[in-house]
Amino acid sequence: MPFARDAWCLAAEGQPPQLGHVPALFSIGNGFVGVRGPGEAAGAPRVYLNGVYERVPIAYHEAAHGFARESDLRLAVADATRPAISLDGQPTGPASGVELDLRRCVRTERVTSGGIEIVIEQFVSMAHDGLVLTRVAFPEAADVTAMALVTPPPGSGGAAGAPPEGAVYDPRVAPVMADSPWVELQVSTAPGSAARTDSLDKSGFLVACAMQEIGRRTIDGRVQVDFVSGYRASRDRGALDNLPEILRAAREQGYDALLAEQADWFAHFWSVSDVAFPGQPNAELAIRYALAELAMAVGRDGKTSIGAKGQTGEGYEGHVFWDADLYVMPVFAFTNPAIARAMLEWRISGLDAARDNARAMGQMRGALYPWRTIGGHECSSFFPAGPAQYHINADIAYALETYLAATGDRSILDGHGAEMLVETARIWLEIGFHDAGRDDGFVINRVTGPDEYSAIVNNNLYTNLMAARHLRLAAREGLAARLIDAAEADRMVRAADAMFLPFDEERQVYAQDDAYFRLAPWPFDETPPQSYPLLLHFHPLAIYRRRVSKQADAVLALALMPEAFVAPMRQRMLETYEATTVHDSTLSASAFATAAAHAGDGARAAHYWRVAALTDLADLFGNTDHGLHMAALAGSWTTLVMGFAGMRVDGDVLCFDPVEIPGLSDYRFTIAFRGAQVDVAVSGRSATVSVRDGRSVRIRVGGEDLASPAQAQPLRAI
Repeated sequence: MPFARDAWCLAAEGQPPQLGHVPALFSIGNGFVGVRGPGEAAGAPRVYLNGVYERVPIAYHEAAHGFARESDLRLAVADATRPAISLDGQPTGPASGVELDLRRCVRTERVTSGGIEIVIEQFVSMAHDGLVLTRVAFPEAADVTAMALVTPPPGSGGAAGAPPEGAVYDPRVAPVMADSPWVELQVSTAPGSAARTDSLDKSGFLVACAMQEIGRRTIDGRVQVDFVSGYRASRDRGALDNLPEILRAAREQGYDALLAEQADWFAHFWSVSDVAFPGQPNAELAIRYALAELAMAVGRDGKTSIGAKGQTGEGYEGHVFWDADLYVMPVFAFTNPAIARAMLEWRISGLDAARDNARAMGQMRGALYPWRTIGGHECSSFFPAGPAQYHINADIAYALETYLAATGDRSILDGHGAEMLVETARIWLEIGFHDAGRDDGFVINRVTGPDEYSAIVNNNLYTNLMAARHLRLAAREGLAARLIDAAEADRMVRAADAMFLPFDEERQVYAQDDAYFRLAPWPFDETPPQSYPLLLHFHPLAIYRRRVSKQADAVLALALMPEAFVAPMRQRMLETYEATTVHDSTLSASAFATAAAHAGDGARAAHYWRVAALTDLADLFGNTDHGLHMAALAGSWTTLVMGFAGMRVDGDVLCFDPVEIPGLSDYRFTIAFRGAQVDVAVSGRSATVSVRDGRSVRIRVGGEDLASPAQAQPLRAI
């Protein structure tokens, strides 16, 4: 596997600039600060802060009521993470090698020049918001200097320079801004330190950063110079004033103590979330890498979430999509519930903005969450493939339901979680209706499902199934919380029970939407490989007129809700939609893998799982340099646990029903469930489960209920 040093270490040798996705691949962070790896030109965007963005206007020649007028644009900030290093009075060249130690998420770069090796060790503290620690080591006899340095935000204010002439337009990449929106407020330098403060006019964000030398010593003929970098961001200037105190405390604590804290944080992280594949170090590395990068990218403060690219690149302008709720949140619900709760709290904090969005879209009641956002309001300028994706409301409800199932923590419902659930469910009653022409079935017309190559359709299967699930949950919890009356609850349940699901009699499968199988098939035989992804080479209407799917849609419904499909139907669904899906989205592979596992098709599941797991490590889509694909990283874990091992929650029972996967005979993982740590070892179609912490947990394996002892020991092998 590319970059595999061992099961815990990623490594790139040679000159990273020749490897386009090394900077993104070796990103480090702590959910607030993200720092890309080596290998880019000086001045390229390197450092991002979660939740810091500028408001930029959206220009339309022909706009309409309800169109988004402004967008959030996440911008690279000043770089206070890179000391100025010189050898013999000259700046050092590019790194000759880089490693990422996943045990502690510490990155090590090596720069070799004239026989002198300079080692740069760096990590972003998980224990302290906004702190980056750097140690530069070199031979005592060498003429090396290492000094604190802060460089201004990149001048483009967006992507790193204009795209090459003749390049294909890619809407997934952040736009280039003619002028930087950053305003320099203050710059200061002193021996051993540098600092600056910048502001953004439209959004009102201020960012203060600084670097200080905090230690210098010689050990065994090598000099070590330690630096601490600090970041603070706020719309309130007074909130930046404590940065000097934060740096002082870090200086007093020292690099080694802070590194020990980092090691302790990740030791706990891995103790509750590690995955092991005996004898398969590459598989272990891939999933550990996924978990580590997710942990380093996700916001943990309840004020931020996780963008499609985290803080690892310019892609998608830093926006948060439904990927965060449907792909990423379940990983943390079953490994680090506090992080999952923080993600949901961020969604809850956006409820008023979602109400505003619903009104703009013409719904007089309820709340409609934006398809893409940072600050809470819709940022998509193309409504057919963006705001029309009403399924995001149900995706958020699914995330909340998953959190409740995994943790049993109902207090989040009291903290406006139930209100969010009810308000988002009301949208279905606003846009859907009982159609007398379809035996009073509840229909939802003119929406876009996950498949953005089939836009503005009637009765998208995924949307309707998820809406029905959402309505039932909202009716139950809303009535219990006295947020709705019995009459409204009855309307919700009646709509859910009567939800119309399109069915294709000829193929004996549920149709992706009313018209899907009435469209002419896409001419795959006439489409050359260089014309994919289709969205970069064909007008949307040319795509909408054909039967072709960008990604899992009906299959995503199968992946999330296998109980809605009888066993023979699952395989028919999988094969029918595989023939029309081009997988132009990195969200697709893990959904197909999980659906294949539910269908008992282990070989197909294994194939798609490898695609998800290697999406970034092997740069399978050729755009990892824009940033890591957080949904694919998360999907590689959910496929393993919820697909291959068949994990689900039935009431208060944690269930497993493993599927035999070729080439993956044995694996182990740990999950969190209702306050307990549960260790699972799978061998073929057998599973052994043990519960730590003396907790009593109800377990079901292969359909058989097992008695759970109050001590950690294997429950039973099935």
